[in-house]
Amino acid sequence: MTDNRYLVTGGLGYIGSVVVEELVRGGAQVVVVDNGLSGAAPSLDPMVETVIADVRDPRCLDDLLLGVDGVIHLAGVVGDRACDIDHEFTWDTNYLATVYVANACKQAGVRRMVFASTCSNYGWSYGQAADVLSPLRPLSVYAESKVRAEHHLLAARDDNFAPCILRLATIFGVSPRMRFDLVVNVMTAHAVTRGQVLVNGGEQWRPFIHVRDAAGMMISALTAQPRDRPEIYNCGCDRENYRLLDLGQLVAAEVGSAEVLVNPTLGDDRNYRVSFNGVSDTLGYECTRSVADGVLEVRDAVKTGRYPDITAEIYDNYQLTRRFLASRDIPAPRDARAICVR
Repeated sequence: MTDNRYLVTGGLGYIGSVVVEELVRGGAQVVVVDNGLSGAAPSLDPMVETVIADVRDPRCLDDLLLGVDGVIHLAGVVGDRACDIDHEFTWDTNYLATVYVANACKQAGVRRMVFASTCSNYGWSYGQAADVLSPLRPLSVYAESKVRAEHHLLAARDDNFAPCILRLATIFGVSPRMRFDLVVNVMTAHAVTRGQVLVNGGEQWRPFIHVRDAAGMMISALTAQPRDRPEIYNCGCDRENYRLLDLGQLVAAEVGSAEVLVNPTLGDDRNYRVSFNGVSDTLGYECTRSVADGVLEVRDAVKTGRYPDITAEIYDNYQLTRRFLASRDIPAPRDARAICVR
């Protein structure tokens, strides 16, 4: 990876900021393309060039892809609630922008593109662990937009363009651009600050992966030799599938002195276990961080005052997206311009 140059869309985000750190740690140069929605400050590392741009503009990557060895595409509206604010904006960002990024890669001769998809695409796994060949049952606009983007990438694949689709488990853990709208993180933060862990429903299954392990898998996919077949991988670890009630009890036990409260109303119809069999061998990366590790990490960060107000807008994708859309300062795709911030 040393001396390679990679482009990361959404590189100021929750996962993206960790991906960038790990790429630089491996000796790579990184171009970050991000619309600045999260408000995160660009990296001051001389190995990182940050460009504030909108991936909905089909031209925004034309010059930036020159000399790039691969792309990790993370930019998107993430989460069901955030995606439901404006469906047109979600489709433009999650689907059309992915089409634009893929086309730009093909035109620039960039063979490898890693796409961040989601295990939410499975919707329901009906008691069985879903593998990559299981039926997709998207239950939200978020998942629908990701499924449609996957379809485009599979259709666009050819001898010179080898996209890799990673269906990520639910992320947790501390990141330079923190989120407290993710179930492990918010349960832990509430256990610390309120002494309570709220579980909605409880019988639903979810798979989980630490943000640093997700970044590690993405980088491994980025640098791996492309295969002579379509590449779709579930990214996570079999032992980190949990029922939400069990998850809440784990969080309470690790934090200590927290009460588990159960709201029998689901509020979310998704219920899926996921099989990650063989992904570590294929991608060459083994997940090393458990949910318990992440709980302790978030617990300590909150206890030491690193995040004085866990309810702040900057930690919630729904609030950030709502403000971004309400600002009316969203450039139309054809009028977007890239501004380089060094």
